[in-house]
Amino acid sequence: MKLFLQIGFTKWQDTGYEKPLLTYASSLSADVIGTEMDNQSDASIANLVIKLCDQMQSIFVFIQAQPEQPLGAALKVLNHLMRSKNKIYAVAFVGSNEQAERLMNTLQEKFIREDSADKIKDRIKEFALT
Repeated sequence: MKLFLQIGFTKWQDTGYEKPLLTYASSLSADVIGTEMDNQSDASIANLVIKLCDQMQSIFVFIQAQPEQPLGAALKVLNHLMRSKNKIYAVAFVGSNEQAERLMNTLQEKFIREDSADKIKDRIKEFALT
């Protein structure tokens, strides 16, 4: 099984409830599970996401970020992912958040800084079909 994980370091009012890339990723293959969390999520949600990550063979992380937003409980998930780097297929990063970027930059070639939804969709499709 594969996981598409969307993480938001944004003001939820700015992003809304729709998650088009999450819906897109989940529709590509029965082998892909999609989930999301944000910096406002409770620690219990972070624990559930970590358990889900542990059960997956491969993980695509999509991060939407705004400057100066706290990482909240999602930091626990990011730290867990850093200990499981071999499971990470890619991290697509949209926006700007110094703390989150610094952590994700350690992934080197797996870290993709991209603002084009079409290019991100291409990478998600590669992930789902491999």
